[in-house]
Amino acid sequence: MKSQKQLLPYILTFIMVCLMVGVSQWLNEPEIIFPEITALTIGSWLAPKQVWKTSPIKLILLILIYAILGVLMVRYIDIFLELKIIVAFTICSVGLLISKTTFAPLISACILPILMGTESWIYPIAATFMTIIIVIVQKFLQDYEYSHIYQYQPVEFDYHHELWLFLKRLLVVIGLAVVATRLEIRLLIAPPLIVAFFELSGNHKKLRSQAPRLYGLTIFIAFISAYARYFFTLQYQIPLIITVALITLILLLIIYSLKIFFPPIGAIAILPMILSPDLLIIYPFLIAMGFALLILFAFLISKENSSIYEKT
Repeated sequence: MKSQKQLLPYILTFIMVCLMVGVSQWLNEPEIIFPEITALTIGSWLAPKQVWKTSPIKLILLILIYAILGVLMVRYIDIFLELKIIVAFTICSVGLLISKTTFAPLISACILPILMGTESWIYPIAATFMTIIIVIVQKFLQDYEYSHIYQYQPVEFDYHHELWLFLKRLLVVIGLAVVATRLEIRLLIAPPLIVAFFELSGNHKKLRSQAPRLYGLTIFIAFISAYARYFFTLQYQIPLIITVALITLILLLIIYSLKIFFPPIGAIAILPMILSPDLLIIYPFLIAMGFALLILFAFLISKENSSIYEKT
């Protein structure tokens, strides 16, 4: 009975991801595929306790607001791409403080359409609708004791500390955004990597202690995902839904076996499904490079923060 309870969230995650991609294919609307949905299911359904400090209503509203903001910036703000990324990251960081949450995936919701050049309103509508489903299913899983109930308490931030932390993070994002856009290797700063960097550079010692494993798993799933789409779907004309089902199954088996609930891995697994085919071969290499740099900077930031606290 216990094993059945453990498996149901995994089965529901598999169904959710396949439905997202299936509906996208059926309606011929690629904007419906929102990679962060896979990350949300990992953090809300699979993890023993919800990963982020946020309420259900705030989770929905933050995805809605920042997905819309990302599309608005693409449609109406005509500035260099790196400036859009920097502005978006700044607004997202402020949004977390204002909302008194730690819901970092809102960064991906905002920056993804900017990097992809998404102008369609289908994107925020679909992202919000799927987030509502995630919240409803999470309530079901909690009510029937498939996962622990999470009682949200608004986060009380040390604003002086958060300001310095933001400035350090911003410097890293500025540097990588400029390099990624000028060299036309945007995936170096893929949204799930920014979310991962945000988490790792925060007050998450346990998460940082797992950095080597997280890095290895992220790169492994990036290789599997990108090359599965390239060979199965593009070369052998296997339907995308079959490829996604296989990738999701592998992802869930890894999570179930290792009990590592790192949401960005889910987004990294699905991101290749919406990329231009010419990016698939280099995708895992750029993810490997970008994530290595961001992990390094996350450790430098966290080490400096520790030194400051030791002196005070």
